[in-house]
Amino acid sequence: MSDQPILGAPTDIRVVTAVGVLAHVALASAFLGTILMAAVAEYLYMRSHNQFWLNTARIFSVIAAIFFGVGAAFGTLVEFGLVTLWSNFISVIGEAIVLPFYLELFAFLTEVIILPLYVFTWGKMKNQALHWVIGIAAAFGGYWSAYNILAVMASLSMAPPGLEVVNLYQATGQNVVGLTDYVVKWASPADAWNMFWWGANVFIFHGILAAVIFSWSVIGGIYLYLYVRDRKPERFAMLRVIVPTVAVLTAIQGFVLGHVQGELVLSEDPLKLAALEGMFWSGLRVDPLTSFLAYGTLNHAFWGYYSWPAYMRPPDFVFVFYWVFMVIFGILLGIWSGALSLWYLFPGYFSRFGWARSLASFFERSGWVLIPFFAAFASIGGAVSAESGRYPFILVSSQPNPNGGPPIITGVPVGLGGLMNPTIYFPVWLAALVIIVEIAMPALAVYMSYLYLTRKPKVVVAEQY
Repeated sequence: MSDQPILGAPTDIRVVTAVGVLAHVALASAFLGTILMAAVAEYLYMRSHNQFWLNTARIFSVIAAIFFGVGAAFGTLVEFGLVTLWSNFISVIGEAIVLPFYLELFAFLTEVIILPLYVFTWGKMKNQALHWVIGIAAAFGGYWSAYNILAVMASLSMAPPGLEVVNLYQATGQNVVGLTDYVVKWASPADAWNMFWWGANVFIFHGILAAVIFSWSVIGGIYLYLYVRDRKPERFAMLRVIVPTVAVLTAIQGFVLGHVQGELVLSEDPLKLAALEGMFWSGLRVDPLTSFLAYGTLNHAFWGYYSWPAYMRPPDFVFVFYWVFMVIFGILLGIWSGALSLWYLFPGYFSRFGWARSLASFFERSGWVLIPFFAAFASIGGAVSAESGRYPFILVSSQPNPNGGPPIITGVPVGLGGLMNPTIYFPVWLAALVIIVEIAMPALAVYMSYLYLTRKPKVVVAEQY
């Protein structure tokens, strides 16, 4: 078989996979955000003994359970779909990703056991602190699960140290049961822990913060809408927690983790950098903005997007998702959340100025729509920017070109049939049906949460200790 990579995945299968992964990411983000909100609210109750925080913690624990239940079922569907549709892909990387997926089983088991214990023991424990610790453990299970899954996703973008791509056909004249010539192997068994190397951790925490920012922005938008309508003090108390948290995490995401991850892309995958930054030229050319951000100068030259062959280039739409969705909407999210944070944290100071009151009114009345909108599209932009462009290469790294040309991009070449299942037939009508199911699952979780929230609330009365 030839080492020349070729495209082999029909568009409908790739769209089905992309929609499924994004929908599952939305459900997982909702769980991570709501279980964290429950733990924070219960902690604030223990500090203040304000009944509002206790009821808020209980509400969000139930909503977290809803998103976890639907997300777990949907995650099984997505995983089965990946194994079914992309069997060659699993054949290639199975050995590489076994450790984090093995640990993921224990993380999932932690969630399954402890989350129901947390939800169904409200008002049944004399020690509130112990109940809060159970909630922290439930949240830990969710974040541990996300940590392992994101470690796998990170490895597909940046090859961990010690990971080797072996061409079985060249070495032995055989392949993996007729599916692919390539397998990914560790140089030694101990190297499997390199799935969690420093570069992977940057990617992981970038993804975890994105999940919390997105989910808390949606929660903040709901409370902001209610606060604009009735001006109840408990809504204001929630906004004083949610909005500044979103603002701070957005700043960390952009100025710290985003910058470091950009440096990793610069060193590990210059082709992906060219696509993200819109360097749509051939050969070396100075890009002042990227040069300033990467090197602190204005005259550094970069290899353009068209310097590499067409079969290995990421899709050119990655530029739009990166700059318009992730960067611009992320900046706007920081502006809206930052402005409202100043107003909510220091109302006594800023209320003295008429211009500040006018700006605050504008940000409030528009923010309940725009803050969730900016967060959602920034998250989508980040996910698409990270996930697009691995095909036809996964576990990407680059090497200097001895002939003076563009860096040599190395990874897993895609042979005949691509990374998908070579025997599957996936007609358009079936793809459309699967996409409908994929969209319906998050919608079902949202509707179930709505039904829970709109029922007559049951007030939890705390015992006095």
